[in-house]
Formats: sequence, structure tokens, C-alpha cells
Amino acid sequence: MPALDYLVLIFNEQPVLALTALIAVGTLLGRIQCWGISLGASGVLFVAMAMGHWGVRLPEVFTDLGVVLFTYTIGLQAGPHFLRTVRRYGLSYLVLALFTLGIAWLVAFASATLLGIEPSLATGIYAGALTSTPGLAASLQILKDPTISVGYGVAYPMGVIGVVLFVQLVPRLLKIDWQVEINRSDAGNGNPVVDSAWLRITNPQLEGKTIGEVEATSMSGAVISRVIDKYVAMPPQARTRLCLNQYVRVVGSEEEIKKLELLLGPREAGFKEPRSVISSATLIVTEENICGKSLRHLQFRELYGLTISRIWRDDFEFVPQGHTTLEFGDEVRLVGDVADLARIEPILGHKAQRLNETQFLPFAIGLLAGVVLGNIPISLSPAISFQLGMAGGPLTAGLVVGHFGRISKMNFRMPVAARRFVNDLGLILFLGGAGSEAGASFWQVVQSQGGSLLLASAIVTLVPLVAAWGLARHVFGWDALNCLGAVCGAMTSTPGLGAVTRVADSSAASTAYVAVYPVALLAVTFLAPLLGSLL
Repeated sequence: MPALDYLVLIFNEQPVLALTALIAVGTLLGRIQCWGISLGASGVLFVAMAMGHWGVRLPEVFTDLGVVLFTYTIGLQAGPHFLRTVRRYGLSYLVLALFTLGIAWLVAFASATLLGIEPSLATGIYAGALTSTPGLAASLQILKDPTISVGYGVAYPMGVIGVVLFVQLVPRLLKIDWQVEINRSDAGNGNPVVDSAWLRITNPQLEGKTIGEVEATSMSGAVISRVIDKYVAMPPQARTRLCLNQYVRVVGSEEEIKKLELLLGPREAGFKEPRSVISSATLIVTEENICGKSLRHLQFRELYGLTISRIWRDDFEFVPQGHTTLEFGDEVRLVGDVADLARIEPILGHKAQRLNETQFLPFAIGLLAGVVLGNIPISLSPAISFQLGMAGGPLTAGLVVGHFGRISKMNFRMPVAARRFVNDLGLILFLGGAGSEAGASFWQVVQSQGGSLLLASAIVTLVPLVAAWGLARHVFGWDALNCLGAVCGAMTSTPGLGAVTRVADSSAASTAYVAVYPVALLAVTFLAPLLGSLL
């Protein structure tokens, strides 16, 4: 028996061995860079297609598990920012999704007409270029033509590879500064960059007022974190009284700092803080007893003389208010007396090793809820029904629990490292299973149908991408992260989103993807069968 045939036989008998070999070789391929561009996780797709072409078949459960893990963790990541983003971009997201899918539909229709492609194949190409399994399922159910799957099998790899390369090439060609785009995205989504400034009190009406009174009436989200009176530092407690010519350090967004500047007095950029026992420390919340409780309830200022000036949660930084609750894994910046800072440490926990602990019960419950939700049939008419599936169900569940974070006493948040690992593993499993399935028929279809199918697949993938980017970037004026995330969502491209999240370390792209994806998922189920009916 030839060595290749023997290897294929072993892999088919031991799918776990095949999977681990696929992950190792595919990941190695994905790390190879050419002109600064790499395939990333999509390297697994290429290796899987080659294995599928040679006859290796991976169990479908690998693909389903990968989709569930990837989409659920995407929902967890996007959940905390989802509502703010939708409130700002909601209608624009809807327009972008329908515009992208409409352009793809028109291009598929024109390509089929000009290149003489059969209607069933064109329908599969449309669904495949958009990597939409629900679109394929709806088309097969309504049109009853198995040839649709052939077109889908040809276009699917093109849809995956095309979007992955697009989201890496465009930022490089346009020389996008990711830090600028991240700051712009954070500011637009209600997470402005947190800054600080020294102010000198010149408003005589504040003489004798306490910090608590000033912050309550200032209508500013900034907080006072230092008070310097005649070069003597005082702890910034709520009862600390202010007077003229004191220097105060305020922390908040630029807009919020300006509000306090108008109330208190001008900035003193050259002021240098004197040495004192007033210090700051960044501590990690790992004590479960205080998780879910608000700062107003915890009364750190009143009981310990400490002010929390900033909180880092997941991947964004913000200035807390009285209603802000502390959650497990929060990094908090506290300002106060050195002795008080030491006293508060055991109350917060500050045990960094606990951040590596993942609570599996909430994780398992969230996954279960997503899978159950994905299997519930949704009827649009007697002839048309669909399910959210293994992508839409876990994505929705992750979005909900990610938004609330804590439901009763159960904390659904995951440590960042654990979430990213599960996210990467899910994406690799999904690409491996989908690639082996597509590779089985890819070469045969190309040989029998010629290059017209590949050309149509490339056009149906590329034209909507360029059109959607132009609309989002130049008409709507979005930052690059929202543009790329929304484009991936409109193309229902899970691998594309995976590539975006690796290019820039921000959740903005995931949030945009989640906002657009449900609309695109539903629209494709209508447009794909309609294409085959009208051709």
C-alpha cells in the first residue's frame, strides 16, 4: 500500500490523530508571512482542504463544536459593548448588511447570466461566497436541487480566503494606524480614552465645599483623585473640603475633564506633585464577596479614605461612578494613604493566580443554552422555516450573558486568556472540519466545470467586500475596526472576524460583527433561494 494511502487510512480510523496533525501543520502554515501577510488560523483551512482532497474525513462533530465555542466566546467579548454600539450605529448596520448582500446578489445574478452558469450552481456560489450554511440549507429545502451544494463547495473556500486576505491587505495598503482607530472607536462607542490633568481651584464659590458636593453637582463623569493644599497632599475623601488655590488631579475623558475645568479652574500642565504618603495602587478584584456590589454600597471613600479613579475590565478602561459594580477580574486604580491601600488589599482579594481559574459551570450552562437556542425552529411562513443553528444560537447566548455578566450569583465572564484560547480552538476546529468537507469535491468540480465557477466565486466575494468597505468607511465615516467587523458580519464570515481580532487588539470589530451578523444571517435565507428561482 502506498504511504499516502496508508496515512489516509490511519487518519480515517483515528480522527483525533488526524485533527491534532491538522492543527499542528495548519498552525505552522498560518505563521508563515509573505510581504507581511499571513494566513493565521486559515492555514488550517488549506491543510484541511488538502487532507479532504486525499480522502481524509473528519467527524462533523468537530465542526459543530468549533462553531459553538468560537461564536459563544465572540458573544461574551461583544456583549458588554453591544447595546451602546447598536444605539449609535443601529440603522447604519442594517443598511450595510442589506447593501452588502444586495450587491452580492446582483453580482451573482450577472455572473451567472454572462458566464452561462446554471441557476442551481449560481445559488450555491452566492451562499458559498457568503459562507452561509443557513443560506445553503434554505436553498436546498426550497429548490430541491442537490447541485446547489457543488456551487457552494467551490465558492466556500474562496469566501473564506477572500475575506481573510481582504481584512489583512486593506489596513496595510491604506497604512491604517491601529492605535488611532482603537481610540476613535472607544470614543465613539462610549468608551473614551481616560486621561488626567492638574487643575488649580480659582472659583470662589467652591470655598468650603466638599469633594462629594462638587462631584455630585458638576455633571461630570471625571473624579478627583488628588488634592494638594500648600504642597501638602490630602486623601481625596468625599468629606475633604476644597479652598482657593488648591491643586486637584482629575481623572476622566477629555470631555469630562473640561467640564470640571470650567467649574474648578484652569489647568496647570507644569505642576509637579510633591512627595507624600498619598499614593496609588492597581489591585485586582478576586474576592467573590464584593463582586456584583456597587461602589456606593461598598463605600471605599467613607470607610477607607480611598478613591477608585479607574477600572480596567476585559479590554477597556473607564472611570467608575457610584452605581458601578465591581466584578471578578477587574483591575482597579485606588488613590489614598499608603496604610489604607495596604488595608484594602485583602478585601479586594488581589490574588493574581485566581485570574487563571475558569468557572466551568457558568461556561457549560451558557454553551448549553446556546445549543438549545440554535436548535429551536423559527417559522417565517408555512414554506419557510429556519434555525439559528450552531452559530447563531451560541452567539446569541454569549451576547446575552456577556451583556449582563452576572445573572444572580453566577458570573459568566471568563478570564481574557481563557476566552481567547477557547476562541482560537473553536475557530481552528471549525476551519478544519469545514475545510476537509469542501476539499473532498473541490478539485473534481473545478475540473468538470472549468474556471467560470472560480471566477464567479471570486467576483461574488470581492465586489461586495469593496463596496461594503467603501460605504462604511467613506459614506458612514466609521473607524476601521467597526468597518472590518461589520463587513465580516455582512459576509457572515467567521474566519474573517478571527483575522480582524488578531490584527488589532480590540473588541470593537467583534461588537460590529455581532450587530450585523443576525440581519445578514436572516437575509441570506431569503435571497439565496430567490436567486435560483429568478435565473
